[in-house]
Amino acid sequence: MKKIFFLLMIGGLLFSCQLTDVLEQEPPHNLTPANAITDEKSAETALTGIYGEQIGYESYMSIGNFAMTAGILQRNDNPGVVVSIYYIENRLPELNLVSAAYLPFWNAFNTIVNSSTQLLSVVEGMNDQVFTAGRKTSMMGEIRFLRGMYLFELLRMFGEYDRLDSKYGMIIRETPPDADDVYKARSTVEQTYDFILRDLEYAIVNAPDFTSSDYASKMAARALKIKVLFYMGKYPEALEAANTFIAGGERQLVAPYSAVFTDFSNSELIYTRGFAGTDEVKYQVTRVQAYYNEGKWGPTESFVGLVTGDPREEVILKDGVGEVFGPQRTIRKAANQEGTMPTYLMRYSEIYMIKAECEARTGQGDPLATLNALRSGHGLAPVAEATDILQTIYKEWLLEMGFENGHEWYATWRMGVDQLLEMNQAVLKKMNASADPALYKANLPYNRIYPIPGDEISANKLMVQNPGYN
Repeated sequence: MKKIFFLLMIGGLLFSCQLTDVLEQEPPHNLTPANAITDEKSAETALTGIYGEQIGYESYMSIGNFAMTAGILQRNDNPGVVVSIYYIENRLPELNLVSAAYLPFWNAFNTIVNSSTQLLSVVEGMNDQVFTAGRKTSMMGEIRFLRGMYLFELLRMFGEYDRLDSKYGMIIRETPPDADDVYKARSTVEQTYDFILRDLEYAIVNAPDFTSSDYASKMAARALKIKVLFYMGKYPEALEAANTFIAGGERQLVAPYSAVFTDFSNSELIYTRGFAGTDEVKYQVTRVQAYYNEGKWGPTESFVGLVTGDPREEVILKDGVGEVFGPQRTIRKAANQEGTMPTYLMRYSEIYMIKAECEARTGQGDPLATLNALRSGHGLAPVAEATDILQTIYKEWLLEMGFENGHEWYATWRMGVDQLLEMNQAVLKKMNASADPALYKANLPYNRIYPIPGDEISANKLMVQNPGYN
Protein backbone atom coordinates (compact mmCIF):
# COMPACT_ATOMS: atom_id res chain seq x y z
CA MET A 1 0.00 0.00 0.00
CA LYS A 2 2.74 2.47 0.92
CA LYS A 3 4.49 1.80 -2.42
CA ILE A 4 1.40 2.85 -4.29
CA PHE A 5 1.66 6.24 -2.65
CA PHE A 6 4.87 7.06 -4.53
CA LEU A 7 3.03 8.81 -7.34
CA LEU A 8 1.53 11.28 -4.94
CA MET A 9 4.65 11.48 -2.79
CA ILE A 10 6.60 13.25 -5.50
CA GLY A 11 4.19 16.15 -5.48
CA GLY A 12 2.45 15.98 -2.14
CA LEU A 13 4.39 14.45 0.69
CA LEU A 14 7.37 16.74 0.20
CA PHE A 15 5.35 19.69 1.39
CA SER A 16 3.47 19.85 4.63
CA CYS A 17 2.16 22.11 7.32
CA GLN A 18 5.12 20.77 9.26
CA LEU A 19 8.18 22.14 7.51
CA THR A 20 11.02 20.24 9.13
CA ASP A 21 11.82 18.01 6.16
CA VAL A 22 10.48 20.34 3.50
CA LEU A 23 13.17 22.96 3.86
CA GLU A 24 15.85 20.36 3.20
CA GLN A 25 14.38 19.20 -0.09
CA GLU A 26 13.59 20.55 -3.52
CA PRO A 27 10.97 23.32 -3.33
CA PRO A 28 7.47 21.99 -3.98
CA HIS A 29 6.83 24.49 -6.79
CA ASN A 30 9.61 22.79 -8.79
CA LEU A 31 7.86 19.41 -8.63
CA THR A 32 5.44 18.32 -11.31
CA PRO A 33 2.87 15.82 -9.95
CA ALA A 34 0.60 16.58 -12.90
CA ASN A 35 3.11 14.80 -15.08
CA ALA A 36 2.67 11.64 -13.01
CA ILE A 37 -1.12 11.87 -12.56
CA THR A 38 -2.57 12.24 -16.02
CA ASP A 39 -5.69 10.06 -16.17
CA GLU A 40 -8.33 8.42 -14.00
CA LYS A 41 -6.24 5.34 -13.31
CA SER A 42 -3.23 7.24 -12.00
CA ALA A 43 -5.51 9.54 -9.97
CA GLU A 44 -7.19 6.49 -8.43
CA THR A 45 -3.77 5.09 -7.56
CA ALA A 46 -2.85 8.32 -5.80
CA LEU A 47 -6.16 8.36 -3.91
CA THR A 48 -5.61 4.75 -2.83
CA GLY A 49 -2.27 5.91 -1.48
CA ILE A 50 -3.95 8.49 0.72
CA TYR A 51 -6.32 5.86 2.10
CA GLY A 52 -3.26 3.71 2.74
CA GLU A 53 -1.64 6.44 4.82
CA GLN A 54 -4.42 5.96 7.38
CA ILE A 55 -3.06 2.52 8.24
CA GLY A 56 -0.08 2.25 10.51
CA TYR A 57 1.32 3.04 13.92
CA GLU A 58 -1.49 5.43 14.72
CA SER A 59 -4.17 2.76 14.33
CA TYR A 60 -3.40 1.08 17.62
CA MET A 61 -1.80 4.09 19.31
CA SER A 62 -4.99 6.11 18.81
CA ILE A 63 -6.76 3.54 20.99
CA GLY A 64 -4.08 3.44 23.67
CA ASN A 65 -3.13 7.11 23.95
CA PHE A 66 -6.59 8.48 24.60
CA ALA A 67 -7.61 5.61 26.88
CA MET A 68 -4.47 6.05 29.00
CA THR A 69 -4.86 9.79 29.40
CA ALA A 70 -8.56 9.35 30.23
CA GLY A 71 -7.60 6.94 33.01
CA ILE A 72 -9.21 3.75 31.71
CA LEU A 73 -6.13 1.96 30.28
CA GLN A 74 -2.76 1.15 31.82
CA ARG A 75 0.26 -1.04 31.33
CA ASN A 76 -0.30 -4.28 33.18
CA ASP A 77 2.18 -5.44 35.78
CA ASN A 78 5.15 -7.50 34.65
CA PRO A 79 6.93 -9.03 37.65
CA GLY A 80 10.06 -9.64 35.59
CA VAL A 81 10.45 -6.06 34.35
CA VAL A 82 10.83 -3.14 36.75
CA VAL A 83 10.76 -0.32 34.18
CA SER A 84 8.51 -0.23 31.13
CA ILE A 85 10.35 -0.71 27.85
CA TYR A 86 8.18 1.98 26.32
CA TYR A 87 8.59 5.31 28.06
CA ILE A 88 5.20 6.64 27.08
CA GLU A 89 3.41 3.88 29.00
CA ASN A 90 4.75 5.33 32.24
CA ARG A 91 4.14 8.95 31.27
CA LEU A 92 0.84 9.07 29.39
CA PRO A 93 -1.42 8.17 32.36
CA GLU A 94 0.11 11.14 34.22
CA LEU A 95 -0.47 13.45 31.22
CA ASN A 96 3.27 13.79 30.74
CA LEU A 97 2.94 14.17 26.98
CA VAL A 98 6.31 13.07 25.63
CA SER A 99 6.81 13.57 21.89
CA ALA A 100 6.66 9.86 21.12
CA ALA A 101 3.01 10.00 22.17
CA TYR A 102 1.91 12.66 19.70
CA LEU A 103 4.51 13.16 16.95
CA PRO A 104 3.26 10.16 14.91
CA PHE A 105 -0.21 11.71 14.76
CA TRP A 106 1.15 15.10 13.73
CA ASN A 107 3.22 13.60 10.94
CA ALA A 108 0.66 11.11 9.62
CA PHE A 109 -2.37 13.39 9.69
CA ASN A 110 -0.50 16.32 8.14
CA THR A 111 0.66 13.95 5.42
CA ILE A 112 -2.96 13.03 4.65
CA VAL A 113 -4.19 16.63 4.74
CA ASN A 114 -1.45 18.03 2.57
CA SER A 115 -1.39 15.12 0.14
CA SER A 116 -5.15 15.55 -0.24
CA THR A 117 -4.66 19.24 -1.03
CA GLN A 118 -2.03 18.35 -3.61
CA LEU A 119 -4.14 15.66 -5.28
CA LEU A 120 -7.21 17.88 -5.23
CA SER A 121 -5.28 20.59 -7.04
CA VAL A 122 -4.14 18.12 -9.70
CA VAL A 123 -7.56 16.53 -10.22
CA GLU A 124 -9.32 19.89 -10.44
CA GLY A 125 -7.01 20.86 -13.28
CA MET A 126 -7.52 17.65 -15.27
CA ASN A 127 -9.84 17.46 -18.25
CA ASP A 128 -13.22 15.94 -17.41
CA GLN A 129 -12.94 13.73 -20.50
CA VAL A 130 -10.16 11.60 -18.98
CA PHE A 131 -12.62 10.42 -16.31
CA THR A 132 -15.65 8.20 -16.59
CA ALA A 133 -18.91 10.09 -16.17
CA GLY A 134 -19.13 11.74 -12.75
CA ARG A 135 -15.95 10.22 -11.37
CA LYS A 136 -13.91 13.41 -11.29
CA THR A 137 -16.49 15.11 -9.05
CA SER A 138 -17.01 12.08 -6.80
CA MET A 139 -13.25 11.62 -6.45
CA MET A 140 -12.94 15.24 -5.38
CA GLY A 141 -15.67 14.51 -2.82
CA GLU A 142 -13.63 11.64 -1.40
CA ILE A 143 -10.49 13.76 -1.27
CA ARG A 144 -12.24 16.61 0.49
CA PHE A 145 -13.76 14.21 3.01
CA LEU A 146 -10.30 12.86 3.83
CA ARG A 147 -8.83 16.33 4.10
CA GLY A 148 -11.69 17.54 6.28
CA MET A 149 -11.56 14.50 8.52
CA TYR A 150 -7.85 14.63 9.23
CA LEU A 151 -7.76 18.39 9.62
CA PHE A 152 -10.45 17.86 12.25
CA GLU A 153 -8.31 15.17 13.90
CA LEU A 154 -5.37 17.58 13.95
CA LEU A 155 -7.54 20.33 15.40
CA ARG A 156 -8.92 18.25 18.24
CA MET A 157 -5.45 16.95 19.11
CA PHE A 158 -3.30 20.06 18.57
CA GLY A 159 -5.71 23.01 18.63
CA GLU A 160 -8.12 24.55 21.12
CA TYR A 161 -11.00 22.73 19.47
CA ASP A 162 -13.41 23.59 22.29
CA ARG A 163 -12.97 27.39 22.05
CA LEU A 164 -14.33 28.95 18.89
CA ASP A 165 -12.82 32.30 19.85
CA SER A 166 -9.31 30.87 20.21
CA LYS A 167 -6.44 31.85 17.93
CA TYR A 168 -4.93 28.38 18.31
CA GLY A 169 -6.40 26.63 15.30
CA MET A 170 -4.51 24.83 12.56
CA ILE A 171 -2.63 25.95 9.48
CA ILE A 172 -4.98 26.01 6.49
CA ARG A 173 -3.85 25.58 2.90
CA GLU A 174 -6.54 25.61 0.24
CA THR A 175 -3.90 25.09 -2.45
CA PRO A 176 -0.36 23.69 -2.43
CA PRO A 177 2.23 26.22 -1.26
CA ASP A 178 4.50 28.09 -3.63
CA ALA A 179 7.91 29.65 -3.06
CA ASP A 180 6.35 32.66 -1.34
CA ASP A 181 4.01 30.65 0.86
CA VAL A 182 6.22 28.15 2.67
CA TYR A 183 5.85 29.74 6.09
CA LYS A 184 2.30 30.17 7.31
CA ALA A 185 0.63 31.19 10.56
CA ARG A 186 -2.13 29.32 12.34
CA SER A 187 -5.73 30.13 11.54
CA THR A 188 -8.23 30.64 14.34
CA VAL A 189 -10.25 27.72 15.63
CA GLU A 190 -13.42 29.09 14.05
CA GLN A 191 -11.67 29.56 10.70
CA THR A 192 -10.38 25.99 10.89
CA TYR A 193 -13.84 24.64 11.58
CA ASP A 194 -15.29 26.68 8.72
CA PHE A 195 -12.73 25.19 6.34
CA ILE A 196 -13.51 21.66 7.57
CA LEU A 197 -17.23 22.20 7.15
CA ARG A 198 -16.79 23.49 3.59
CA ASP A 199 -14.95 20.30 2.71
CA LEU A 200 -17.66 18.18 4.32
CA GLU A 201 -20.48 20.06 2.63
CA TYR A 202 -18.82 19.39 -0.72
CA ALA A 203 -18.42 15.70 0.17
CA ILE A 204 -22.04 15.43 1.31
CA VAL A 205 -23.16 16.48 -2.17
CA ASN A 206 -20.47 14.93 -4.34
CA ALA A 207 -18.78 11.96 -2.65
CA PRO A 208 -19.82 8.45 -3.73
CA ASP A 209 -22.81 6.76 -2.14
CA PHE A 210 -21.97 4.37 0.68
CA THR A 211 -20.70 0.95 -0.38
CA SER A 212 -18.22 0.08 2.36
CA SER A 213 -16.98 1.67 5.58
CA ASP A 214 -13.48 1.46 4.12
CA TYR A 215 -14.19 4.44 1.87
CA ALA A 216 -15.43 8.01 2.08
CA SER A 217 -19.08 8.49 1.22
CA LYS A 218 -21.89 11.00 1.37
CA MET A 219 -23.17 9.22 4.47
CA ALA A 220 -19.78 9.34 6.19
CA ALA A 221 -19.56 13.06 5.45
CA ARG A 222 -22.98 13.65 6.99
CA ALA A 223 -21.96 11.71 10.10
CA LEU A 224 -18.69 13.59 10.40
CA LYS A 225 -20.49 16.92 10.07
CA ILE A 226 -22.62 15.95 13.08
CA LYS A 227 -19.49 15.19 15.06
CA VAL A 228 -17.80 18.44 14.03
CA LEU A 229 -20.84 20.52 15.05
CA PHE A 230 -20.89 18.66 18.36
CA TYR A 231 -17.23 19.40 19.08
CA MET A 232 -17.83 23.03 18.13
CA GLY A 233 -20.40 23.18 20.93
CA LYS A 234 -23.18 23.89 18.45
CA TYR A 235 -25.51 21.49 20.21
CA PRO A 236 -28.84 22.54 18.65
CA GLU A 237 -27.40 22.21 15.13
CA ALA A 238 -25.74 18.88 15.95
CA LEU A 239 -28.99 17.58 17.46
CA GLU A 240 -30.99 18.53 14.39
CA ALA A 241 -28.44 16.85 12.11
CA ALA A 242 -28.37 13.72 14.30
CA ASN A 243 -32.16 13.45 14.23
CA THR A 244 -32.13 13.74 10.45
CA PHE A 245 -29.41 11.11 10.14
CA ILE A 246 -31.26 8.63 12.37
CA ALA A 247 -34.56 9.25 10.58
CA GLY A 248 -32.84 8.50 7.27
CA GLY A 249 -32.43 4.86 8.27
CA GLU A 250 -29.21 4.27 6.32
CA ARG A 251 -27.56 2.53 9.28
CA GLN A 252 -28.96 0.15 11.90
CA LEU A 253 -27.89 -0.77 15.40
CA VAL A 254 -26.60 -4.30 15.84
CA ALA A 255 -27.56 -6.91 18.41
CA PRO A 256 -25.94 -8.40 20.33
CA TYR A 257 -23.31 -5.78 21.18
CA SER A 258 -20.54 -8.30 20.52
CA ALA A 259 -21.52 -8.49 16.83
CA VAL A 260 -20.24 -4.93 16.35
CA PHE A 261 -16.70 -6.23 16.92
CA THR A 262 -16.87 -9.59 15.18
CA ASP A 263 -18.62 -8.76 11.91
CA PHE A 264 -16.55 -6.11 10.14
CA SER A 265 -19.25 -5.44 7.58
CA ASN A 266 -22.07 -4.92 10.08
CA SER A 267 -24.73 -2.27 9.58
CA GLU A 268 -23.37 0.05 12.31
CA LEU A 269 -20.13 0.88 10.58
CA ILE A 270 -19.81 4.26 8.89
CA TYR A 271 -16.07 4.78 8.47
CA THR A 272 -13.27 2.47 9.58
CA ARG A 273 -9.55 2.01 9.25
CA GLY A 274 -8.34 -1.59 9.14
CA PHE A 275 -5.32 -3.75 8.47
CA ALA A 276 -6.93 -6.63 6.61
CA GLY A 277 -5.57 -7.17 3.12
CA THR A 278 -2.78 -4.61 3.47
CA ASP A 279 0.98 -4.76 3.76
CA GLU A 280 0.68 -3.39 7.29
CA VAL A 281 -0.73 -6.64 8.71
CA LYS A 282 2.64 -8.33 9.23
CA TYR A 283 4.13 -5.21 10.76
CA GLN A 284 1.25 -4.38 13.08
CA VAL A 285 -0.01 -7.81 14.07
CA THR A 286 2.74 -8.46 16.60
CA ARG A 287 2.12 -5.11 18.27
CA VAL A 288 -1.65 -5.45 18.34
CA GLN A 289 -1.36 -8.97 19.71
CA ALA A 290 1.11 -7.97 22.41
CA TYR A 291 -0.86 -4.98 23.63
CA TYR A 292 -4.43 -6.25 23.44
CA ASN A 293 -4.35 -10.04 23.17
CA GLU A 294 -1.43 -11.14 25.31
CA GLY A 295 -2.32 -8.60 27.96
CA LYS A 296 0.41 -5.97 27.97
CA TRP A 297 -2.19 -3.21 28.30
CA GLY A 298 -5.27 -3.59 30.46
CA PRO A 299 -8.09 -1.71 32.20
CA THR A 300 -7.45 0.53 35.18
CA GLU A 301 -9.10 -0.02 38.52
CA SER A 302 -11.39 2.92 37.75
CA PHE A 303 -12.65 1.32 34.54
CA VAL A 304 -13.02 -2.11 36.12
CA GLY A 305 -15.22 -0.54 38.78
CA LEU A 306 -17.35 1.05 36.07
CA VAL A 307 -17.71 -1.97 33.80
CA THR A 308 -18.13 -4.72 36.42
CA GLY A 309 -21.64 -6.10 36.19
CA ASP A 310 -22.40 -4.35 32.90
CA PRO A 311 -23.65 -6.81 30.23
CA ARG A 312 -20.94 -5.51 27.86
CA GLU A 313 -18.11 -6.41 30.23
CA GLU A 314 -17.15 -9.66 28.51
CA VAL A 315 -17.24 -7.97 25.12
CA ILE A 316 -14.96 -5.15 26.22
CA LEU A 317 -12.52 -7.16 28.37
CA LYS A 318 -10.87 -10.57 28.28
CA ASP A 319 -8.05 -12.41 29.99
CA GLY A 320 -4.66 -11.96 28.36
CA VAL A 321 -3.09 -15.09 26.92
CA GLY A 322 0.60 -14.16 27.00
CA GLU A 323 3.11 -15.92 29.24
CA VAL A 324 4.46 -12.60 30.53
CA PHE A 325 1.31 -10.53 31.14
CA GLY A 326 -1.49 -13.10 31.06
CA PRO A 327 -3.90 -13.87 32.55
CA GLN A 328 -4.34 -10.19 33.50
CA ARG A 329 -7.35 -8.52 31.97
CA THR A 330 -6.93 -6.80 28.60
CA ILE A 331 -9.09 -5.15 25.95
CA ARG A 332 -10.99 -7.65 23.84
CA LYS A 333 -12.64 -5.09 21.55
CA ALA A 334 -9.25 -3.73 20.44
CA ALA A 335 -7.83 -6.94 18.93
CA ASN A 336 -8.77 -10.17 17.24
CA GLN A 337 -6.74 -13.33 16.71
CA GLU A 338 -5.68 -12.31 13.21
CA GLY A 339 -4.46 -8.89 14.31
CA THR A 340 -6.64 -7.20 11.70
CA MET A 341 -9.04 -5.46 14.08
CA PRO A 342 -10.09 -2.18 12.46
CA THR A 343 -10.14 1.18 14.17
CA TYR A 344 -13.75 2.30 14.24
CA LEU A 345 -13.49 5.95 13.33
CA MET A 346 -17.26 6.37 13.09
CA ARG A 347 -20.12 4.02 13.82
CA TYR A 348 -23.84 4.52 14.23
CA SER A 349 -23.88 4.30 18.03
CA GLU A 350 -21.86 7.53 18.16
CA ILE A 351 -24.72 9.38 16.48
CA TYR A 352 -27.07 8.23 19.26
CA MET A 353 -24.55 9.26 21.91
CA ILE A 354 -24.16 12.71 20.36
CA LYS A 355 -27.94 13.06 20.13
CA ALA A 356 -28.39 12.13 23.81
CA GLU A 357 -25.74 14.56 25.03
CA CYS A 358 -27.05 17.36 22.84
CA GLU A 359 -30.54 16.77 24.24
CA ALA A 360 -29.16 16.91 27.78
CA ARG A 361 -27.19 20.10 27.15
CA THR A 362 -29.98 21.93 25.31
CA GLY A 363 -32.99 20.71 27.28
CA GLN A 364 -34.56 19.53 24.03
CA GLY A 365 -35.83 15.98 23.61
CA ASP A 366 -35.45 13.04 26.01
CA PRO A 367 -31.80 12.04 26.47
CA LEU A 368 -32.58 9.00 28.62
CA ALA A 369 -34.99 7.71 25.98
CA THR A 370 -32.26 8.16 23.37
CA LEU A 371 -29.76 6.20 25.49
CA ASN A 372 -32.32 3.46 25.97
CA ALA A 373 -33.05 3.34 22.24
CA LEU A 374 -29.34 2.76 21.71
CA ARG A 375 -29.20 0.08 24.39
CA SER A 376 -32.31 -1.60 22.99
CA GLY A 377 -30.67 -1.71 19.57
CA HIS A 378 -27.88 -3.76 21.14
CA GLY A 379 -30.31 -6.01 23.02
CA LEU A 380 -29.47 -4.41 26.39
CA ALA A 381 -31.87 -3.61 29.21
CA PRO A 382 -32.90 0.04 29.59
CA VAL A 383 -31.60 2.42 32.24
CA ALA A 384 -34.52 2.88 34.61
CA GLU A 385 -33.69 6.38 35.80
CA ALA A 386 -30.89 8.93 35.82
CA THR A 387 -30.51 11.41 38.66
CA ASP A 388 -27.62 13.09 36.83
CA ILE A 389 -28.22 12.64 33.11
CA LEU A 390 -24.87 14.07 31.99
CA GLN A 391 -23.05 11.72 34.34
CA THR A 392 -25.09 8.80 33.01
CA ILE A 393 -24.22 9.83 29.44
CA TYR A 394 -20.55 10.17 30.35
CA LYS A 395 -20.42 6.63 31.70
CA GLU A 396 -22.20 5.38 28.61
CA TRP A 397 -19.56 7.02 26.40
CA LEU A 398 -16.91 4.99 28.23
CA LEU A 399 -18.82 1.71 28.13
CA GLU A 400 -20.31 1.97 24.64
CA MET A 401 -17.54 3.80 22.80
CA GLY A 402 -14.40 3.41 24.94
CA PHE A 403 -11.16 2.07 23.43
CA GLU A 404 -12.18 3.08 19.92
CA ASN A 405 -11.29 6.60 18.76
CA GLY A 406 -10.70 8.85 21.74
CA HIS A 407 -14.34 9.23 22.81
CA GLU A 408 -13.47 8.68 26.49
CA TRP A 409 -10.91 11.51 26.51
CA TYR A 410 -13.13 14.17 24.95
CA ALA A 411 -16.17 13.09 26.97
CA THR A 412 -14.09 13.52 30.12
CA TRP A 413 -13.11 17.08 29.23
CA ARG A 414 -16.69 18.02 28.36
CA MET A 415 -17.48 17.07 31.97
CA GLY A 416 -14.51 19.01 33.33
CA VAL A 417 -11.31 18.63 35.28
CA ASP A 418 -13.01 17.09 38.34
CA GLN A 419 -14.25 14.25 36.15
CA LEU A 420 -10.68 13.66 34.96
CA LEU A 421 -9.43 13.49 38.53
CA GLU A 422 -12.17 11.05 39.46
CA MET A 423 -11.40 8.65 36.62
CA ASN A 424 -7.63 9.08 36.23
CA GLN A 425 -6.08 8.03 39.52
CA ALA A 426 -2.54 8.54 38.22
CA VAL A 427 -3.22 12.25 37.68
CA LEU A 428 -4.95 12.55 41.05
CA LYS A 429 -1.98 10.96 42.78
CA LYS A 430 0.47 13.24 41.01
CA MET A 431 -1.59 16.32 41.86
CA ASN A 432 -1.78 15.42 45.54
CA ALA A 433 1.99 14.91 45.65
CA SER A 434 2.73 18.23 43.96
CA ALA A 435 4.04 21.28 45.84
CA ASP A 436 0.90 23.25 44.99
CA PRO A 437 -2.10 20.99 44.23
CA ALA A 438 -4.38 23.95 43.49
CA LEU A 439 -2.00 25.31 40.85
CA TYR A 440 -1.46 21.83 39.44
CA LYS A 441 -5.22 21.40 39.02
CA ALA A 442 -5.61 24.85 37.47
CA ASN A 443 -3.01 23.98 34.83
CA LEU A 444 -4.48 20.59 33.91
CA PRO A 445 -6.74 21.94 31.11
CA TYR A 446 -3.63 22.83 29.11
CA ASN A 447 -3.02 19.08 28.82
CA ARG A 448 -6.33 18.45 27.06
CA ILE A 449 -4.44 19.03 23.78
CA TYR A 450 -0.96 18.10 22.65
CA PRO A 451 1.84 20.63 22.14
CA ILE A 452 2.93 21.55 18.64
CA PRO A 453 6.08 19.48 17.96
CA GLY A 454 9.32 21.31 18.61
CA ASP A 455 10.69 20.69 15.13
CA GLU A 456 7.68 22.47 13.65
CA ILE A 457 8.16 25.45 15.94
CA SER A 458 11.82 25.65 14.92
CA ALA A 459 11.20 25.27 11.19
CA ASN A 460 8.12 27.47 10.77
CA LYS A 461 8.92 30.97 11.99
CA LEU A 462 5.22 31.90 11.98
CA MET A 463 4.10 28.96 14.13
CA VAL A 464 3.18 29.64 17.76
CA GLN A 465 3.06 27.06 20.54
CA ASN A 466 -0.11 26.04 22.35
CA PRO A 467 -0.83 27.70 25.70
CA GLY A 468 0.83 26.06 28.68
CA TYR A 469 3.71 24.56 26.70
CA ASN A 470 6.01 27.55 26.35
